[in-house]
Amino acid sequence: MYEGDGRFPRVGGDRDISEYATVRMNTDAVPLQARFDYWIEACRTMFGSFEFVDLERKNFRAALNTLTVDNLTIAHYVGSPHAMVRTRSHIRSSDNDFYLVILASERTFNLDHGQYHRSSTGGISLLDNTQPFLGAHPEGLDIINVFIPRAVLELAMGPARCLTGLSIDATQTSFPIIVSYLSALIKHGATLDPACQARVAAIAVQLIAAGFAEKVESDAPRSLGGAAILSRARAFIIDHIGVEGLSINDVAAALNISVRRLQEVASAENIALMDWMWERRLQLAHAKLADPVNGVVPVGLIAYQCGFASQAHFSRRFKERFGQTPTEYKVASGLTRAARAAAAAGMA
Repeated sequence: MYEGDGRFPRVGGDRDISEYATVRMNTDAVPLQARFDYWIEACRTMFGSFEFVDLERKNFRAALNTLTVDNLTIAHYVGSPHAMVRTRSHIRSSDNDFYLVILASERTFNLDHGQYHRSSTGGISLLDNTQPFLGAHPEGLDIINVFIPRAVLELAMGPARCLTGLSIDATQTSFPIIVSYLSALIKHGATLDPACQARVAAIAVQLIAAGFAEKVESDAPRSLGGAAILSRARAFIIDHIGVEGLSINDVAAALNISVRRLQEVASAENIALMDWMWERRLQLAHAKLADPVNGVVPVGLIAYQCGFASQAHFSRRFKERFGQTPTEYKVASGLTRAARAAAAAGMA
């Protein structure tokens, strides 16, 4: 089915996440003559400046329900048919800097963005809010958006501007996995403690990145070229992140291309693959050290799991990146968790 067997919360057959939302907005309570302006202001808070076209102001109605899970904001937009246009003249440096993962419904969703165009139902599309786009909902608005900070998504999949406008469709293996996970995140994410929220949000981003990587690889023979090579390179690095001594020669050999070709493609996108690999390893180690599940795991073992040849090398790079040694950070994270638990017990 169009959205992974319809696992999202529904009311009367329609998707509805209002039960789990922390912010709810609806034009029904707004005077008819003010509804359109009310909705524009609500959308501009998230997107910045844009234009609405192809709509009837007279009977316009819309609703927005949002919730937050760690650094992800999930928003469900429903309403009358219309289109949103965001041109270069609308974009400001002060706008929210995020990628937007759009989960369409059974209603047709048209998107012109980057080098891609879609006009179909269902699917998951990637949008960059700092780039021009046209999004149209001729049969009515019904989309669930996941707002992901740029740095967070690019940590998982590298710079993704060349992929904006790309869509994952329901035939992909990753599609029902992503949809099911996001549905569960909507239902249960806000009930988790902050540490758990951070972990489940990170998993959601990794699943989304994997879905787009799968799409890039399947489309590679047709049009993506360098983007496909980079996506495969990053996927290989992630899959082998714990392999000590992993080099650019290993990555190129796995992709069956020359080192020179791989470096040319990466250079064209201003990406240093090995630097990206080390950042991934450090971020993985950072998360593992903060995770209470690893409370009794030695720092040296975590270093090894993340691909570092020695604990000394790991400690040096970790301190350069985060300003603390791994041991100092692990102890500080434990003290922070203990303080939060004590505070929660005091409020109970």
